[in-house]
Amino acid sequence: MDLDIVNSWTCCSNLDWERQVKSSKGGEEYTVRFGLLPPGLQSKLMQTHGYSCTCPAFKFSKKRMCKHISGVMSERCAWNVTCEPTLTCDHDVNGEPCCPECGGPVTSVQVGV
Repeated sequence: MDLDIVNSWTCCSNLDWERQVKSSKGGEEYTVRFGLLPPGLQSKLMQTHGYSCTCPAFKFSKKRMCKHISGVMSERCAWNVTCEPTLTCDHDVNGEPCCPECGGPVTSVQVGV
């Protein structure tokens, strides 16, 4: 079966997104990211994109999940028109396309359908 390659809008939070999170003790600050994983982590997780955290729990976890990631996952928009075709891009005050969910920037990506 052959796939057709089409251009599709996606929220930029699908490509690169990060949040600073305070540790539960309040002394440390960690970075939770979603996006392209470092090569060493790609081979461990057997995927190229996903969540990561700079905390020790994430580094040593077999599940590759920590409370910092689970605490901010819902803040990432993750909209894309391929998965939600009933929503189309809005436009900001300058006429540029923007995400209909969060109002943030969007980008065009190629997907196989």
